[in-house]
Amino acid sequence: MRLKHIKLVGFKSFVDATKVPFPEQMTCVVGPNGCGKSNVIDAVRWVLGESSAKNLRGDAMTDVIFNGSTSRKPVSQASVELVFDNSSGRLQGEYGSYQEISVKRLVTREAQSNYFLNGTKCRRRDITDLFLGTGLGPRSYAIIEQGMISRLIESRPQELRVFIEEAAGISKYKERRRDTENRMQRTRDNLERLTDVREELTSQLHKLQRQAAAAKRYKELKAEERTLKAQLQALKWLHYQQQCDRVEEQLREQQTELERWVAEQRGTERGQHQLRDTQQELKNSFDESQQSFYQANNDITRLEQNIQHQRQLSDKRRREEDEGRIQLTQLRQHQEEEQQELELIQTQLAELEPEMELAEAASMEVGDKVAQLDDDYQSWQHQQQSIQQQRAAKEQQQRVLVTEQQGIQVLCSRLQQQMDQLQKQLQELDTGQLQKDATELQQNVRQQEQQCTEARQELAQAEGKQQQVDAQLEALQDELHRQQQEVQQLSGRASSLEQLLASANKPVSQQAGQWLADKKHSKSLLHILKTDDEWKLAVEAIAGPWLQAPVVLEPVSGLPQGSDSGRLLFVQPAQLPPAGSLAEKVQGDARYLSLLQEVQVADDEEQAQQLLSQNKAQRVVLKDGRQFGRDWLVGDGQQEEDSQLVWQQTHDHVVAQQQKLQSEAEALQQQKKNLLERQQQLRVQLQKQRQQLMAEQQQLAALQAREQSITRELAQADKRRDELSATQEELDLSLAEQHERLLMIEDEQAILTEQLAADEPEQTDYQQQGEQKRAELQQAREQQQQVQQQRHELQLRVQQLSNSEQHLKQAGKRTENQLQQLQEKLHSLQHEEQGDDIAQLEEDLAIALARREEVELAKNEVAEKLAAVEQELGVLTQGQQGVLDKINQQREKVEASKMELAASRERGHSLLEGLQETGYNLKAVLEAMPEEAEENSWQQRLDKIARSLQQLGAINLAAIEEAEAQAERKAYLDNQYDDLQASLALLEDAIKKIDKETRQRFRKTFDQVNSDLGQLFPKVFGGGSAYLALTDEDLLETGVTIMARPPGKKNSTIHLLSGGEKALTALSLVFAIFRLNPAPFCLLDEVDAPLDDANVGRFCRLVQEMSESVQFIYISHNKIAMEMASHLAGVTMQEPGVSRLVAVDVDEAVAMAEAS
Repeated sequence: MRLKHIKLVGFKSFVDATKVPFPEQMTCVVGPNGCGKSNVIDAVRWVLGESSAKNLRGDAMTDVIFNGSTSRKPVSQASVELVFDNSSGRLQGEYGSYQEISVKRLVTREAQSNYFLNGTKCRRRDITDLFLGTGLGPRSYAIIEQGMISRLIESRPQELRVFIEEAAGISKYKERRRDTENRMQRTRDNLERLTDVREELTSQLHKLQRQAAAAKRYKELKAEERTLKAQLQALKWLHYQQQCDRVEEQLREQQTELERWVAEQRGTERGQHQLRDTQQELKNSFDESQQSFYQANNDITRLEQNIQHQRQLSDKRRREEDEGRIQLTQLRQHQEEEQQELELIQTQLAELEPEMELAEAASMEVGDKVAQLDDDYQSWQHQQQSIQQQRAAKEQQQRVLVTEQQGIQVLCSRLQQQMDQLQKQLQELDTGQLQKDATELQQNVRQQEQQCTEARQELAQAEGKQQQVDAQLEALQDELHRQQQEVQQLSGRASSLEQLLASANKPVSQQAGQWLADKKHSKSLLHILKTDDEWKLAVEAIAGPWLQAPVVLEPVSGLPQGSDSGRLLFVQPAQLPPAGSLAEKVQGDARYLSLLQEVQVADDEEQAQQLLSQNKAQRVVLKDGRQFGRDWLVGDGQQEEDSQLVWQQTHDHVVAQQQKLQSEAEALQQQKKNLLERQQQLRVQLQKQRQQLMAEQQQLAALQAREQSITRELAQADKRRDELSATQEELDLSLAEQHERLLMIEDEQAILTEQLAADEPEQTDYQQQGEQKRAELQQAREQQQQVQQQRHELQLRVQQLSNSEQHLKQAGKRTENQLQQLQEKLHSLQHEEQGDDIAQLEEDLAIALARREEVELAKNEVAEKLAAVEQELGVLTQGQQGVLDKINQQREKVEASKMELAASRERGHSLLEGLQETGYNLKAVLEAMPEEAEENSWQQRLDKIARSLQQLGAINLAAIEEAEAQAERKAYLDNQYDDLQASLALLEDAIKKIDKETRQRFRKTFDQVNSDLGQLFPKVFGGGSAYLALTDEDLLETGVTIMARPPGKKNSTIHLLSGGEKALTALSLVFAIFRLNPAPFCLLDEVDAPLDDANVGRFCRLVQEMSESVQFIYISHNKIAMEMASHLAGVTMQEPGVSRLVAVDVDEAVAMAEAS
C-alpha cells in the first residue's frame, strides 16, 4: 500500500484546490522557509485523526482553515483527502478488496468535523480502526516532524513503549482490552444491582405466594357458592314457568279475534297505499318539472355571462395586438444599430494584425540576448558554488551548533517548566476534598438505605390496606347480590298474592265502578279490618263474601239504575259492639263492624252450644271458622292458605319487607361506591409508593456508584503522586546534563567564527563580479519584460475586440429570435379574434328562454293532478277510524292477558337475569343439576360455604396474578443473572487471551527491534553500539529505555549526546521499527537539519536502502538530500499567504538534459 496523492482545499495556506502527487518511492518537498511545506505533513496527521490543535501548531481546530491574507478573504471550511493505492491488499477487512482507498476530513468554522471513507460519511473511530496495526496514525512513528527527534529520544519509558506497541501491531489489542474492561465493569455493576433486586423480589414473592394460596381457596369456595346459587334460582324458575303456560293459552284465543279485525283494517290500508303511490308519482313529476325549470334559469344565466366574457376578451386582444406592432418596430431599429457596430469592430481588428507581427519579432530578438547573458551568469554561479560549499560547510557546522544550542536552551526551559508544572501538580494533588466527599457519601448512602427500608415498609402497609378493602368490597358485593335476590323473590310473592286477591274479587260493571270512583268509595272491607291472628279464620268465615266489597257511605238511591253493581257494603250508624261478639276481636271504626256484632265467639264447640242454649246468641263462631246455630252447623274448619285476610296481611308484610330491603340495598350501593373510591385511592397511593421505592433504589445505586468512583479516584491520586515524584527526579538529572552540554557548544562556536572571518575578503571580490553579471542579466530581462508587456497589451486589445464581435453576433441572434416570437404572437392574436362567435351564444340564449316557458306549463299541470289525489286520500282515511276503534277494544283485552302473563314471566325472568348475572346458562344448569336437588338442602349448603368464607378473613385477590408476575420476573432476572455471569466469564477469558497475545507480540517485537537497532546504529555512526532495555518484568506495563554510545564515547546516559547524535540515534530506532513493521509511508520533516554533510550522506544511503520497501516523503533544505529524491515537489508563496505547488520529476529532467 502506498500514498498516491493528497488533495488540499482551504487547509492552512493551501487556499486553492491543490493536488500533491507522490508517484515515486522517494519524494522531496522543497521551498523557502515559511512557504507552507510543513502544512503538507500537518494535513496527513490531521486526516489520520489528530484531535489536538497544539500538535497542528494551532490553538483551536478551526485554525487549520485558511484565515485570509492581504489579497484573499477567509474561507468557511477546509478539507484534506488522502488517496491510497491498495493493490497489494495490505489493508484487510471490509475494504481489503478495494484497489484504491480514499480518506477525507472536512471541518467548518462552526467546528463541525466530518470524516469520509471512499466518499461515505463515517466516524473518526472507523478511520482509526482502518489503520490499526499498519503503523499509521496521528502520532505514529511513521510521521517524524521538527522537534520530534529530541522528543523521541527524551521520551519517558512509557511513551517510548507506545512506538514498540505500534510496531508490534498490538494497539488494536489494547483498544479491545480497554473496551473489554469497560464492558466487564458495566457487567459487574449490573450484577450488583441485579442481586439487590433479586433479593428484594424473593422476599416479596414468599409473601405473595402465601396470599395467593388463600386467594385460590377463596375462589374455589366462591365458585361452588355461585354454582349452588345458580341451581337454586333454576329450581325457582321451573315453578314460575308452569304458571306461564296456562295464561298463554288464553292469550292465543284473544289474539285470533284481534287478527280478524286487523285483516279488515289492512284491506282499507291497501286502498290508501295505492292513492299514496299515485300521490308520490305526481310529487316526483312535479319535482322533476321544478328541477327542469331551475336548470333552464341556470342555462340562461350562464349564456348571458359567456356573452359578456367573450366581449371583454375581444377588447383585450385588440390592445395586445397594437402593443405588439409597436415592439416589432423598435426591435427592427435596434437590429440595424447592432449591425453597424459589428462592422466597425471588424475594421479595427484588421488594422491591429501588422502591429502584432512586429511585436512578435521584437520579443524573439530580446529573448536570444537574455539567454546569452543567463549562460554567462550560470557559469559564474558554478564557480561560486565550489567556493560557497567550503564556506557553507563551516556555516552549516556553526548553524548546527546554534541549532543545538537553541534546542538545549529550549529543552532547559521546557524542563524547567515541567519541573514547575510537576511541583504545581504535586501541590494541587490534594486528596483532602476527595476524602471529605467520600465521608459525606458514606453518610448519604446510609441515609438512603434507611429511606429505602422505610419506603418498603410503607409499601407493605399500603398493600395490606388494599387487601382489606378488596375483601370488604367482595363481601359487600355478595351481600348486595343476596339482597337483590331476596327483593326479586318478595316481588314475585307480592305479585302472586295480588293475583289471588284479585281472583277472589267479583268485578262490578263499568257504570257502578264509575259511580264508586266519583263517590270515592274505593276501599274494601278487607283493607279496613285489622284482626288478631287467632281470630282471622273466624272473621273470614262470617264476612268472607263481603271482604272484597267496596264500603258505601251514602244511601243506595244514588246508584245508577240497571247496573251490575255486584256486592256493596252500606255502613250503619256507629254502635258499641255487644259483649262477647266477634266485633270485639276486630280493630277499626265501629261503623264497619255491623256484620260482626250479631255473632258471638266461643273457644270450643261446647261453649258454643252453651251460648245457644241460654239464648245469649243466635249465631256462634269458633276460631277455626266453624259456625253454630240453634239447629244448624256450617263448615268443618277454615284453612289459613285459603284465607283472604291471611293473604292481605301477608301481602302487606311482604311489601313492607320489600321496601325495607330496597332501602338497605340503596345504602349498600352507596357503601359500595365509597369502597370503590377508597380502592381507587389506595391503588393510586400504592402505585406512587412503588414509584417512590424505585426512585429511592435508583438514587441509592447512584450514590453507591459515586462512592466507588471516589474510592478509585483516591487510589489513582496516590498512584499519580508517586509517578510525579519519580518524574521530578528524572528532570533534575536531565537539566544538569543539558547545562554541561551548553558550555561545550560555546567553545566550538568560537573556533568556527574565527575561521569564517579569515575567508571573508576573497568572498567579497568574487561576489562583486557576480553582482555585475547579475545586473546585466537583470537589465536584459527588464527589456524583455517591456517587449512582452507591449505584445501582451496588443493581445489584450485583439481579445477585447474579438469578444465584442462575438457579443454583438450573439445579440443579433437574440434580437432575431425576439422578432420571430413577436410576429408569432401577433399572428396568434389575430387567429383567436377570428375564432370568437358571440352570435352563436346569443342564438343559444333565445332557445333557452323558449325552453323555460315549456317547462313552466308542464309543472302547473302536474300540480293540479296532485291536489285532486290528496283530496280523495283524505276521504278514505276518515272511513278507517271505525275499524280502528274495534281493534283498540280487542287489543285492550289482549293487553290485559299479556300483563297477567308478563307478571308470571317477570318473576321467572328476574330469576333468569339473576342467573345470567352470575355467568351461568339456564339449560346447562338444569342439565347438570342432580335429581335430588331441593331448595332447602341447597340453601343449607350455601350457608355452610358462607361460614367457610368468613373464616378465611381478608383476601388479596390480586395476589395470584401478582405472584405469577413476580415469579416470571424472578425467573427472567435469574436468567439475566446467569447470562451476566457467563458473559463475565467470557470477558475474563478474552482478557487473558489478549494479555497472552500482547505479551508474545511485544516480546517478539522488542527483541527484533533491539536486534535491528544494534545493526543500524553502527552503520549510521560508523561504529559504536545502541540497545533497548525494559524497566519492568511485567511485559504488559513495562516501559522502554534506549542507550546509545557513539564510537569512542562512554556516556552514561543518552542525554549527554549532541543534537546530531540524538537525531541519528532516533533515526536508527525509527528505521529499526520500519524493518520489522514497515508503515506504508514515512514522513520526515527536516530531520537532517542538525546533521553535517558526512552524516547527511550516511542518512541518505540508509533512506535509499529502506525505500525499497517503504515510501518516503521528506522535507529538506539540504542539497545532498534533494539529489537523493526521485521526485521533487516545490512549494512556493509568490502570492503572500497562499501556497502553491511546483512538481519536478528528477529522473525525467535528467533524461531531458542528457538528450539535449
